[in-house]
Amino acid sequence: MTVAGGVKGPATELSQGLIDALVRIPITSTTQNRRLLISLVRRDFSRYPDVQELPESRLHIINIVVACLEHPAALWALRDALTTMAPDEAGTRRACQLIDSAGLSSLVPEDELRQCRELIRQAGNGHDRVDWQELVENVAPHVLGKSSDLVSAFDQLAVIGPGQGRSLPALTFVAGVTTSVGEPVAGHLRTWLQEQIERFGVSGDELLLPSDPLPDAANGLPPEGDGRDRINMGAGAAHDVPIAGILGESDKPGISDGQPDDEQTGDTGDNMVSAAPTKPPARRLPRVWGDVPPRNPNFTGREELLSRLHKELLTVREAAVLPQALHGMGGVGKSQLAIEYVHRHSSEYDLVWWISAEQNILVLSSLVKLAQRLGLDVSPEANSAVPAVQDALNTGKIEYERWLLVFDNAESIEEVRPYFPTGGAGKILVTSRNPEWAGVARALEVDVFTREESKAFLTNRTPELTDNDADRLAEALGDLPLAVEQAASWRAATGMPVDEYLGLLDEKRIELLDDTSAPDYQKNSVAAAWNVSLDRLDKVNRSALHLLQVCSFFSPEPISREFFRGSAVSPITDPLDQTLRDSVKLGRAIRDIQRFALAKLNHQNNTLQIHRLIQTVIVGRMDESQRELMRAGAHALLASANPHSPGRHSRWGVYQSLLPHVQASGAVESTDPNVMDLVFETVQFLFHWGDHPGCLEFAENAYKNWLAKLGESHAEVLKLAKYLGWIRSVVGRYKAAVEIFERSLDLYMDQFGEEDENTLDAMLMVAYARRIQGDFAGAKEVDERAHPICHRLFGEDDPVTLRAANSLGVSLRLTGEFKRAAELDQKTHSRRQEVLGSDDSDTLLTLNNLIIDTRESGEFVKASRQQGEALERSLTAFQYPDNPTVMRASRNLAVARRKAGDHTGALELSLDTVERYRRRYGDDYPDTMSASLNLAIDQRHAGNLDEARTLGEETLQRYRSTLGEQHPHTVAAQVNLAIVVRQLGDAQRAYRSDRESLDALNEQLGADHPSTLTCATNLASDLFAMGDAQAAFDHDTDTLARSERILGVEHPSTLAVGVNLALDLRALGREQEADLLHADNMARFRRSLGDQHPATLNALKSLRADCDIDPMPL
Repeated sequence: MTVAGGVKGPATELSQGLIDALVRIPITSTTQNRRLLISLVRRDFSRYPDVQELPESRLHIINIVVACLEHPAALWALRDALTTMAPDEAGTRRACQLIDSAGLSSLVPEDELRQCRELIRQAGNGHDRVDWQELVENVAPHVLGKSSDLVSAFDQLAVIGPGQGRSLPALTFVAGVTTSVGEPVAGHLRTWLQEQIERFGVSGDELLLPSDPLPDAANGLPPEGDGRDRINMGAGAAHDVPIAGILGESDKPGISDGQPDDEQTGDTGDNMVSAAPTKPPARRLPRVWGDVPPRNPNFTGREELLSRLHKELLTVREAAVLPQALHGMGGVGKSQLAIEYVHRHSSEYDLVWWISAEQNILVLSSLVKLAQRLGLDVSPEANSAVPAVQDALNTGKIEYERWLLVFDNAESIEEVRPYFPTGGAGKILVTSRNPEWAGVARALEVDVFTREESKAFLTNRTPELTDNDADRLAEALGDLPLAVEQAASWRAATGMPVDEYLGLLDEKRIELLDDTSAPDYQKNSVAAAWNVSLDRLDKVNRSALHLLQVCSFFSPEPISREFFRGSAVSPITDPLDQTLRDSVKLGRAIRDIQRFALAKLNHQNNTLQIHRLIQTVIVGRMDESQRELMRAGAHALLASANPHSPGRHSRWGVYQSLLPHVQASGAVESTDPNVMDLVFETVQFLFHWGDHPGCLEFAENAYKNWLAKLGESHAEVLKLAKYLGWIRSVVGRYKAAVEIFERSLDLYMDQFGEEDENTLDAMLMVAYARRIQGDFAGAKEVDERAHPICHRLFGEDDPVTLRAANSLGVSLRLTGEFKRAAELDQKTHSRRQEVLGSDDSDTLLTLNNLIIDTRESGEFVKASRQQGEALERSLTAFQYPDNPTVMRASRNLAVARRKAGDHTGALELSLDTVERYRRRYGDDYPDTMSASLNLAIDQRHAGNLDEARTLGEETLQRYRSTLGEQHPHTVAAQVNLAIVVRQLGDAQRAYRSDRESLDALNEQLGADHPSTLTCATNLASDLFAMGDAQAAFDHDTDTLARSERILGVEHPSTLAVGVNLALDLRALGREQEADLLHADNMARFRRSLGDQHPATLNALKSLRADCDIDPMPL
């Protein structure tokens, strides 16, 4: 199961380049010098955050660079600090070169660059090159000849750095455009500029190229008159406009506060558009402002609710954060009330983050995005980023103390509440149709409009409407804001007289009442109002109605317009198929849908959104055959948008936008091959992205549906079954995983034979299943059967063969055949380097395995050095310390350090690694358990016996619960714990535990297995501690003979038994033999581990050696 890496963008290249450059500077190798570097950076940039010091210098440097990239002005401070501390170093010159050449495209997220491009495109629509060429010429003359329009000019400028200053040509260019175009584009550009200035952390004037200021033009706004209908970018337009002028507030009503788009978004929850003038824009946006929908320019009423909500959120409570909930039926405007509150009070918060919460995937996606925005030192996988965000908000580890999280459409309390921060000084606001929130939160109920609010809304949209007519319409529509908004849009679009419209409503109401098949929710005037519009849309643009019908099977979350580009993978209806092939027709269809208020178009996000109530009415109008057709059409559109790359980080955003609609449309029920491909790749995406519980749930649902419709022998069902088994094992459902692995192999063998590629892959999964069951010999038998077949059929360089070789190496290692495993792993690593590249995750996996072979073969010092290099390579390839490949290397390095004698370094790294595993996967994940077991050993070596015992007991219990009492890894945990028990003074209890463990290992692995020998070594020490030197001698002599034969005379474990045996002899009065054996062992220890290794020093002090077992990966 390979996790593919993402494509490197400019920001990644800058980050990696800086990290590599700083690592090359000799002074950065010491903690003291890195601290000095940070101090110098902070002198020039006071907002530079605290940077966590990590055991490895490269990890510390990564944190320094990431913190600089969060506030790019810190990069310039870093440049100055480096030239002060190490001006002549090649690494300094390289770092300065990278910083000086870093343009906007390296320093600003891609989605924000796209937003700016769209605004600039709007600014330049319909204008000739002559209108803007002087602006470009003043900023960067050499770009002019390469630019065909404003957007291409911006793109050219975005890659140009500030040189040795701080002024970015692209920002100066945007500032010039801002002062020269009309509203609303200028307002959106001002907002965008303000966000960049906050990101950079310096004054706006520092970011603009120096020149003479422009004359003040109405506080940065264009002059009245025809100036707002044309671009005027003549001489001086690129000059240094005071930033306060560019970003000055607009006095014009209807300009959204801090919003990048003047289009009204649709149903982010309950969507209503209201009609009173907006409140004045807030003077300051929060420093972090994420995914907040645009403010309604005509919000109506709700003043009492807004006041009560503000009072509740202002209340300070000493206990854990208690959410504030807005609940009410669909269509009453809960979300719009929250949006208005957030915009009205934005200046009172440092961080505001809007989270669509109806589906788990939406919450995870939003919190991952927040982690990236906060610059947390975590990878973009959900199981890494989400716990990090919660921890940062809970503990105040971020600089944004006053935060507000809005969970919109949070219908399931049980699913959403685990994502709430429980500490910190922030606030949580929830919108929901679920009234049960009143039982767990401070709640306000949102009802329909008052009659006066309904009338105000209607008369503001259509001023010619009389008070009486407005009252009649409001009465007919039940004052439901969403229905009132729909009726107002209808009248604005058609100009139909009120009496005629009310007559249509009555007709539709009668039709609904006569239709006994219509659900109860449709038998009212609200559904009638939408049916009036839907009938009209059918007459005006049938393809638009068909598009709406297809989208009614999607989630009520935003639908990317990218889903509509080109033809679907299979036909839907002739009118819709033609429209999807023609962008002009598609645009017209979407405009017609929007004109009748049946959906909302968000130009900023390029999405279409349909309220759930409208979707319900649309589906209710269709007969069963139409529903089947349109649902299939929805599946076809989703399948067409499948990026077919679930392992690539760069495509995860597409899967995140697809998944809510894949789930809502019931795509798992389709047997169309293209849709099944989408479903399977969605399963893979969820795994790679780190939502393992969500992945399991989705995969189980898909498997159940496919199994019922296609049977267990179908090729696609079998493929999913194998993957489902893998996911079950990842989340600890081992028994269920083994069952499906074994059944899948039987089916593959019956249907395709053992030389089929899928059969061979199933064999490897069964070998993994055997290892899960603790049957290491059985796993080796399966692997030894599969690997030669792969080699013969596909050749030694084929990925299938290499995967089989890696699996066989794992089994050989677990059966204790370290030298044979090392020979195979060496070949596999070389071939994977050649075929996949040095930095591929599978290549690094085999490298880690090879180093474990080296370590377990007794070359502790060499393995520690190699594992340190492997960790460096993994960090270079994957950047984040909590990447699975990096954490695997970190865990192995902690073990290698301990074995090599660096107990302090091992403990430091173990503490960090265990915390990362726990945060990402939880305590019951296999790698968390093995890392915890190693941490318990490190605590024992540090003398922290109570901590070692507590952690050892907890981990042993987890092994028993997940793998069973007799699994070798469970027994290993028991062996390691027994050492602590003896050192705490209870030798008899330790003996009983080791006696039980030795019997189990003899049965499971055999008397000559290295783990069995380790346990036997410790059992003899238990006997010695109990005063039975003769019994200890008897055991040690047997164990030494076996160890010399199996491990070799120079292996440290063999030497440990030799030291103990010498102490047995001395206790028995056999001094001459003891001295001779002890001297020989001391010489070998010095050769193998060195004079200062703790094992050597302990032997010199005549202290008994204890041996531990590392639970190697399965």
